[in-house]
Amino acid sequence: MTAAECVIVGAGPAGLAAARTAARYGVRVVLVDESPDPDGPWQRRVADRTPTDITAHDDHPLVADVRALGVTVRLDTAAWGIFDQRTVALNAGGRTERVGAENLILAVGAYDRPVPFPGWTLPGVISARAALDLMTRYQIVPGRRALLVGSGPMLVTIAHHLLRGGAHVAGIYEAARPRQRWRYAHRLLPHLDVVQWERRCRREIKAARIPFLTGHVIRRAVGSREVTGAVVSRCDGQWRPVGGTELHYDVDSVIVGYGSIASLELARLAGCEVRYEPALDRHVPVRNRELETTIEGIFIAGGGAGSALALTEGHLAALAVANRLGRLSSRDYSREASRARGRLHHLAGLRDAVDQMYGFGPGLYALAEAETTLCRCEDVTVREIATAVRNGANHVDEVKARTRIGMGRCQGRMCGTALAHVIARNTGTSVADAGVFTPRPPVTPVLLSALAHMAD
Repeated sequence: MTAAECVIVGAGPAGLAAARTAARYGVRVVLVDESPDPDGPWQRRVADRTPTDITAHDDHPLVADVRALGVTVRLDTAAWGIFDQRTVALNAGGRTERVGAENLILAVGAYDRPVPFPGWTLPGVISARAALDLMTRYQIVPGRRALLVGSGPMLVTIAHHLLRGGAHVAGIYEAARPRQRWRYAHRLLPHLDVVQWERRCRREIKAARIPFLTGHVIRRAVGSREVTGAVVSRCDGQWRPVGGTELHYDVDSVIVGYGSIASLELARLAGCEVRYEPALDRHVPVRNRELETTIEGIFIAGGGAGSALALTEGHLAALAVANRLGRLSSRDYSREASRARGRLHHLAGLRDAVDQMYGFGPGLYALAEAETTLCRCEDVTVREIATAVRNGANHVDEVKARTRIGMGRCQGRMCGTALAHVIARNTGTSVADAGVFTPRPPVTPVLLSALAHMAD
């Protein structure tokens, strides 16, 4: 087993910023990412010739800085487990190695919230992140006639790229009703670049005569082998569909974006505490002002909060590591950390305003019908889950033991949140009481040979 002063998992904006800051203060850093290239943020900072503020190219200044500072960069390497709190198991080329981290920064990002509805497993139903990545990184337009459903300002960004790619946007259906935006003007004014970008996209949408309706949700995707159509309907304030209000569309792709969920599997493996936020329907890590978790020496930065905020969080976490290792004096740390926290406070104003304007409606999980597949990996339906609950299973792990839900390749990422809602709805308890799956290594698929090597 090798050792490192600081291991950073994730080479997105938070991880790259953390690696650069820590290395500048002389910390010996190992940066790990399962992608073959340093990853960029999915929320592209949009301008015609600058679609992202961090790209996946080696000539980007931040990537170049990290390499020039002597950071050990381990790409195409998966961190699949954490043992004894700070021993990281890595897999590269089918072989496993263990790295003991004196400090560990988890910057593994987030993934799109999975929302089960009839037809959601059909080819042609694609998540917002995947669609945006295809268009901005690979110049691939996901479909020629698309329907956008979800909630939040990313819908207009996706519509912008679809229009630029020559696709026809059949409609944009926002679940929330973000009225009285003037109440948030004081929070949005410091972020005029973001506001102006959204206004520009909305003008494009209006000029293209694309229907843009709020208070609507997806009902089903239609098709046998692939998407050939979709149905949307009005929803109430909790995002429950309203019967008799259906609208039908002939489309070949349905792009779905109802927010994101932070990737906390590694953090939970290490024993870090998380808490459930009902208003946003997601679990978040418990962190202090230095972004340190409840396990000493483990920090979490980023997590789907946007690239600018992720950059600042990565920088702040690395400052704390440098200070702990004695590479940054207390006086200098206090000054630099204060600046970083001020920047975080500034950026958090925009994030909080967006969260409050768009919110979340738990009725979204009522879209799935009895025969809808909830677990794509193990092909478990809502009906099977309801049966397990009636037979006494009232926690996600208990339903997992009876139905195999969450035991597939994705380790419950695609079905865990929806399962908790189904349990809560059938038992009259809260989503928090329904729990989350107990984390198990490996958190990402690895060869059996890698596990055997770990045992050695």
